[in-house]
Amino acid sequence: MNGKVCVRRLRRTVTLRATTRLAWNTISKDPSFAKTHFGKAARQLIMLSEFRVWLMSVKFQGDCDEDELADPYMKGIGKLTSLNNLDQVEISKVFHCNGLLLCLTKDKTRLVVWNPYLGQTRSIEPRNAFHRLDVYALEKLGNPKNLESNSWRVLDATPDWEIDSYQRGVSLNGNTYFFAKEKIVVEGERWVVIDEEVKDFLICFDFTSERFEPRLPLPFYSYDGETVTLSSVREDQLAVLYQRDTCLMEIWVTNKIEPDVVSWSKVFLAVDMKPLTGSHHPFAFYAGSFFIDEEKKIAVVFDKDKEEINDRAYLIGENGYYKEVDLGYLNGYYQTSRSYEP
Repeated sequence: MNGKVCVRRLRRTVTLRATTRLAWNTISKDPSFAKTHFGKAARQLIMLSEFRVWLMSVKFQGDCDEDELADPYMKGIGKLTSLNNLDQVEISKVFHCNGLLLCLTKDKTRLVVWNPYLGQTRSIEPRNAFHRLDVYALEKLGNPKNLESNSWRVLDATPDWEIDSYQRGVSLNGNTYFFAKEKIVVEGERWVVIDEEVKDFLICFDFTSERFEPRLPLPFYSYDGETVTLSSVREDQLAVLYQRDTCLMEIWVTNKIEPDVVSWSKVFLAVDMKPLTGSHHPFAFYAGSFFIDEEKKIAVVFDKDKEEINDRAYLIGENGYYKEVDLGYLNGYYQTSRSYEP
């Protein structure tokens, strides 16, 4: 991970023009679009398809405990558009925080903050150049509706840990949490782990103090080749998916999480995936996307199929509940979030 941290504070605007609200509704050209879709008990997911940003709606019905859970209602709502044709740019990564999207272009030459609600964008110019292994995060400040501010600072950081480039941070309460590992340095022909007692952990960047906080423990230790990825739960908790090399998949949820402290509940879900998939490696994704439904006690994991061609949604629950939904070929990765609202 780059040792430089760019911090930008987005001002909060008080007045919204009624005409600009239609920018968000260009998906349907209907001012009631947001009310119609976001008022329903369905989860809105941000996703990438063919390097464009889309919204998908997911809704469950029935009860998996009684094996009555029907196939989920999964529907693409529409493509997010902007007033200055950002939607025509190919996007390789997207990060969500409080209605704003941080987009990295496919050619890695542009980093853009995008407010789909107003159709506004603001480009971020690097001090030197973007790198394909850079990791990004976006700050939450109240309810930002405007991208007027153009104030920047660069913070120097020299971490003794590292974040894999495919790992995505999760925004909670205005801070961003990452899955991190010990930094391995080379001394001669030896690999040296700086701190052997902690193999992996969470790291929080606190946008208020503008610094990385101390390491936060995970409820497990992972090893190379195993999957660890993060997701948010409601507005204030974090979930972590851990797939062991033994095919055991575990999902843990925090009881409490702050920049400098974390406590974990009992495991939310623990499933042996081999009897369900017949594979020693049921998931191929690196830091792929997932979310949980606490009421239904279900996890939904987005991944490629075994041939790594088509995308699938894997529904995993208690008592052997397991379903696959073929989503077809999508040239991009799912980026899940909490219910997306402008």
